[in-house]
Amino acid sequence: MTRSDRIAILGGTFTPVHNGHRALLHTAFQTASQDRAGDGHVIVGLTDSAVARQTRSDPDHVAKLGEFDQRRERLDTELAKLADIYDTTYDIVRLEDTHGPAATRDDINALVVSPESKAQRRAYELNEMRAENGLPRLEIHTAPFVVAEDGTRISSTRIRNGEIDEHGRLLD
Repeated sequence: MTRSDRIAILGGTFTPVHNGHRALLHTAFQTASQDRAGDGHVIVGLTDSAVARQTRSDPDHVAKLGEFDQRRERLDTELAKLADIYDTTYDIVRLEDTHGPAATRDDINALVVSPESKAQRRAYELNEMRAENGLPRLEIHTAPFVVAEDGTRISSTRIRNGEIDEHGRLLD
């Protein structure tokens, strides 16, 4: 990467990868590849189990995450498709805290988050932390919610509960 690269960052468990996650990932790749000198780059923080336990209220979710390497492999498959579409590079990093490299790197331009209030609040707190540490604030880009056939948003919980599939189709 060169200094002119535009870097977008996001994080999550991405298990299972569903259309809501794909909207987040598309937003990140679009943000990184905006018309700028240089190439775009996306950093995806994939939570380890310890961070998932800190950030999730559903203990069953953490138990069903699976091994980090398996989750990383599935996410890498999704990201490789997007990298080809947007001609943008990416890295997957292990998130061992709730802020990851977004808290310390001065070369990151944008943070991509979901519209959930918890994600919006964390983005605000992260920018406050960066400002206190003399780092530039990040642009905050919010991906849209993606809804299932029934008009309710797609979520990993709904998929685990057998209500919908990863594309939001209702299951019988």
